[in-house]
Amino acid sequence: MQTTKAKMIAVAALSLFSQGMVMQAQAEDADVAEGAKLYIAHCKMCHGDNSATSKFEAPSRGSVHVAQGEAEARSDVGMQLAFAPPFGPNLRGVVGRPAGTAAEFVYSAAFLKALTGMTWDEGTLDWWIRDTQAWVPGTVMFYKQKDPEIRRKIIAYLKANH
Repeated sequence: MQTTKAKMIAVAALSLFSQGMVMQAQAEDADVAEGAKLYIAHCKMCHGDNSATSKFEAPSRGSVHVAQGEAEARSDVGMQLAFAPPFGPNLRGVVGRPAGTAAEFVYSAAFLKALTGMTWDEGTLDWWIRDTQAWVPGTVMFYKQKDPEIRRKIIAYLKANH
């Protein structure tokens, strides 16, 4: 009798644990879906499509990606101004990637000086998109997201889309 009761308790506990895991996975899926919408609304214009088939396309000689001071310091670039998206590197795979290493993207000197050697994770991305200029004054990216829930959902999407 005692063994049967213990088995029933164990089965009930396992069932509750499994239900909790399913509910957590559903909540995470909802966050990723909401994060995808937020990425489109807040990030896509500057960082482009984040799909599996997209990648950063190097700018043509007269387009974007280098701040005026940076362009003057580099003899191979010339004066470039930001005219057409994408302005920033593609963010697919950003979680776990060392900062400043997206292929074929020219980063500002301020960005490289401040963030070289750092790897993007949930915490660093949260700080970054909270206020890029507060963390790295002089970087070319100008974005502030004060809402921690929006940041969390965008990061969940980026993390799921690696």
